[in-house]
Amino acid sequence: MLRGYTGTDLPRHTGTIKTITCPFTGEVLTAVPALRPDVTVVHAQRADRAGNVQMWGITGVQKEAVLAARRSLVTVEEMVDHLEPLPGQVVLPTWAVTAVAEVPGGSHPSYAQGYSVRDNDFYLRWDAVSRDRDTFRDWIEQHVLRADVRP
Repeated sequence: MLRGYTGTDLPRHTGTIKTITCPFTGEVLTAVPALRPDVTVVHAQRADRAGNVQMWGITGVQKEAVLAARRSLVTVEEMVDHLEPLPGQVVLPTWAVTAVAEVPGGSHPSYAQGYSVRDNDFYLRWDAVSRDRDTFRDWIEQHVLRADVRP
C-alpha cells in the first residue's frame, strides 16, 4: 500500500492499481500487487562457504529483492571461511540465496564499500550511450558479449 498514486489518473489506466480505504484511519490509499521476480541478482562484499551473504554500506533494497525472488544469484567480492560481524551489516542467510559466485569488482560501475569506488566517469558517459540504440548495441557488444573474463 502507498500514497504515491492517490489523486492521479494512473489507477484508471492500470488494472493492477486499486484504491482501498484504510480500516483504521479511513484514509484512501493505493494498493499494488507485490513484486515477485523470477531471479534477483545482487552484489555484496562477502559470503561464507555455507552460502550466507554479508553486505554493508548503502545496501538499498538488495535484501528485499533477494527475499522476494523465486531464485537469487549473489556475486561477492570474496568468499571467506567465517563472516565477521560488522556494524550496520545485512546478512542474507543461506536458505534465502540460491547461488553465490565470487566476482571481485562485480559491482562496477557502482562500488562495494571497503573494496572499490564508484566509477563516476562511467555514469557520466552512460546517459549518452543509453539514449542511442546503435551506441548501446556497440557498448553491449564490447563490454558484455566480447568482454574478457578474468580468471
